Amino acid sequence: MAGEEPLYGSAVHWIGTFIAVSVVLAIVIGMIAVVRMTADDSEKHRELKKYFEALFGGAVSPYDPEKPSDRTAAEPASAEPFEEDCPACGAAATHRDEHCPSCGLRLF
Repeated sequence: MAGEEPLYGSAVHWIGTFIAVSVVLAIVIGMIAVVRMTADDSEKHRELKKYFEALFGGAVSPYDPEKPSDRTAAEPASAEPFEEDCPACGAAATHRDEHCPSCGLRLF
């Protein structure tokens, strides 16, 4: 009798494996369903899309796309030309420079 497995041992292993595989399968199916809902172009899941964009670093816009007045209010009135010193090296940089002409620091 030494070294024999108990009678219920095999059944418990199969039940445990079945439960673990079922849980993993349910999680994968749930993730696929959420990705399909957020990738859908319809407006049925607008709130869910906003949550996922906020959680995973998507660009959440502060205005409602259905209201054009909000879009114009969020944009700057006019980009006036300017010339300022680079914060890293002190060289003059204008509004047209994305990178500092002297040290290459990204300015925007």
